Amino acid sequence: MKKLILAITILLLLATSVKAQIWTTPQGVREIPIANLSDLAIASFDQIGPVIYFNPAGMQQVGPLAAAFCMAHEYGHHNLGHIIQRLWNANNPYVQAWLNQNMENDADAYAVSYWVSQGNKAVIQAGATMMWISNNIGDQTHLPSRIRANNIANLFFQLTGTPLYQ
Repeated sequence: MKKLILAITILLLLATSVKAQIWTTPQGVREIPIANLSDLAIASFDQIGPVIYFNPAGMQQVGPLAAAFCMAHEYGHHNLGHIIQRLWNANNPYVQAWLNQNMENDADAYAVSYWVSQGNKAVIQAGATMMWISNNIGDQTHLPSRIRANNIANLFFQLTGTPLYQ
């Protein structure tokens, strides 16, 4: 019975991984408010499918533009297939740590690219400013927030040829 459950789980993960790699829009990702969430937002999967849990009070506190950047970052995790990779490598914390930091950088880049494509520099500025002001030291998953803010500004410059702040 355990082998059957494991086989079904692996097939579902593989099927979901293929689906995650072809997503180009956030369709099918549910957004669920969680009042006591310890982060602004978290991309995940539950028994129904892809989901983003978010802290409504935290999002309100950072404002609508920074919140929009955060949500694009979380959608990036889904559209780039990161959640499945996290689940697949959960047994090796060293691989997990390497993947997580790269995933966070990629999700930031996804958010910047998305908002550049929408012509909305203000959202990118708000996201970078939020990270600069929070000035956290980072963790196993995230680089320090000021490094992330600088990375966002540098990527914006690479994509547009103009400084993020002027």
